[in-house]
Amino acid sequence: MSDWRRNLKADPITWLTEGDNPSVRYHTLIHLLGFPKDHPEVLEARKAITSDPRVIKILSKQGSEGQWESAAEPYLPKYKSSYWQVMILGMLGLRRTLPSVRRSIEHVFQFQHPEGGFSECGEVGARKEYQYLKERTEKKERVMPPEHQWIQEHIHEFQLTCLTGNVCLALIRLGYASDRRVKRGLKWLVKVQNEDGGWLCPYWKAHAKDRHGCFMGTITPLDAFSELPARLRTSEIVNSMETGIEFLLKHRLFRADHHDFKVIKESWLTLGFPQFFYDILRGLSVVCKAEHADDKRIDEALSILLKKQQDDGSWILESSPVGRMQTNLERKGKPSKWITLSALRVIKSVYETRGSLSTE
Repeated sequence: MSDWRRNLKADPITWLTEGDNPSVRYHTLIHLLGFPKDHPEVLEARKAITSDPRVIKILSKQGSEGQWESAAEPYLPKYKSSYWQVMILGMLGLRRTLPSVRRSIEHVFQFQHPEGGFSECGEVGARKEYQYLKERTEKKERVMPPEHQWIQEHIHEFQLTCLTGNVCLALIRLGYASDRRVKRGLKWLVKVQNEDGGWLCPYWKAHAKDRHGCFMGTITPLDAFSELPARLRTSEIVNSMETGIEFLLKHRLFRADHHDFKVIKESWLTLGFPQFFYDILRGLSVVCKAEHADDKRIDEALSILLKKQQDDGSWILESSPVGRMQTNLERKGKPSKWITLSALRVIKSVYETRGSLSTE
């Protein structure tokens, strides 16, 4: 048994390598056990991912244009539409070699703004919103801007950093890291980074007066940067990544850097999958992937994570939009292979960097 595993309440590796979740088995073999990617067991696990009933169910609901739900609405309904399925497929370990994956990617690329960000809506969705607002405005005897002008401004405004980071992360995982469109998305994320190292949605009017970075807008660009192969990281991305990681660290991953370091959101202390949003486990994962596991400012979050391990060595799925996705991936409130995998990757990184898991 590796030294880092001796610090666990119990060792769940055998459980993680069972065949009922080939995606977790694949990541466990590579990231926890150190198997090379061409090892027969790794190749077998990766091949088995496409036969996973959860993957089959998601792909069975894909439309003829590569979409899920409406081809004109990539973001809504939340968790069921195209953006969300692409994110999930990336998490599950699928690759662009699958025709259905390629169709889904080409579909979502339609909603990338020329600047590089991914917008919450396209022209059809924006036109529906315009008509709705126009009717309300006319009742109040007000005048809307010209339709074409308003639609283009709306699509531009709703380039979201949290969304763009998540989509770029999924595209990198699915095998599109070298694609010029992904590079454009990453370049846009670098361009719109805040002075404080975090990110906001740069054009959204709701954030017009904000200056402090948003954790939701910050974690997804950093996650994408951290999974980008080192050879593809420009100096601008490296610098952006370092200042972004510092933004997380100065907040101890979950505390305000003012107001006596109060907890920003209690919900960030619950562990969720799929990792669409922010919680301390995703923060720890990104900091470790960015090679900052030695920074003591993660220790309070790490201590919380360690205390959440169950006596059987697992971690519980505490948060998930169950019943709202195309298929449930795990049962909320039960031991989670995905949470356990992520937690162990953090623990392994910290132990191998520091030589211990001490947070004192």
